[in-house]
Amino acid sequence: MIYIFSSQKAAALGLKDKNIKAEIIKPSGLLKLPAEYNEADDQIYLDITGLESAGLKKAVNSIKKICGNSFWGIMDPKGSSDDPASFFFMGGGDYIGPGLVKKGLDKKRLAAGFSMYQTPEKQKPDSKSAHSKTGKKNQKLPAGKFEGWKSLNPGTASNFFLLYISLSGKSNVHTIAGEKLYSLVKNKLRNVLQQYFSESDALIWMETENNTILLVPPRPSNCSAAVEASLKLILNSRLIGFEKLGLSFPVDFTCVLHYGKTAFQAPGKTGSVISESVNYIFHLGMKKAEPGRLTISGDVPEEAQPKGLVDMFSPVGVFEGIPIKHSKRFVFK
Repeated sequence: MIYIFSSQKAAALGLKDKNIKAEIIKPSGLLKLPAEYNEADDQIYLDITGLESAGLKKAVNSIKKICGNSFWGIMDPKGSSDDPASFFFMGGGDYIGPGLVKKGLDKKRLAAGFSMYQTPEKQKPDSKSAHSKTGKKNQKLPAGKFEGWKSLNPGTASNFFLLYISLSGKSNVHTIAGEKLYSLVKNKLRNVLQQYFSESDALIWMETENNTILLVPPRPSNCSAAVEASLKLILNSRLIGFEKLGLSFPVDFTCVLHYGKTAFQAPGKTGSVISESVNYIFHLGMKKAEPGRLTISGDVPEEAQPKGLVDMFSPVGVFEGIPIKHSKRFVFK
């Protein structure tokens, strides 16, 4: 069953297929899950038509709260959002924009969004995976020299290393620092990341309130440099927080490295970029990765990882069908 929080009729949401079992729930105060809701099989969507910035933030926070780690998605029939990817960054599992609504939704499209979100616990043990019995995926890196970010054509899908970085404290850094100071912190953090990841030729690609995604060229040397830089960033987190960011409390960095395909757009123009790889790294960063550690997905080829740092990492299971490993935690005294 598909449950949609909306004040509109089914046709306005693209639900023209009579085979789709859907129930539209008119929002009234705090959002509540239907009594019949089953997280293993049902999908929850929020229609954001007509919501301004403050109302949208409140509604998204509400649906995140009631769904927890279960699937939720966004319906945007009129294209109200200029940054659809941000919903994935916040933990959403699907975004249905005006193009899909106009075309009309079918069961296959809705099932695809749901299946991409499935957690390992919901996946069948014998389900087919691109990973072998050893838990490793045979990824091939492009040959030749990387020609630079300016050589890439916007909209072209290519393989990259994606690096997720999140800054955290004992409580939300934004809340503790306040709006004015946090804006300065974000600018300083950008400079820190540019400095630390310059050797890997990483590009600061996407930025949200609490997270940053860097693109790293798909070459072994660039990835190796990014791994080393991530560990240095974590190791120096206390120094960075106090001296570089001007904070009066200790902070940690959560880092995640993944390898996958996504369409390229220049920084600042990534609002329309939605891909399985971007979706995956945000989910991994927000749901499984830990502060003070670098998490590497099994899709990152071993040839691209520093040989001398192999003992720094330990397997910690599977996330959304892909094996992952954590770096050892540094102890600060």
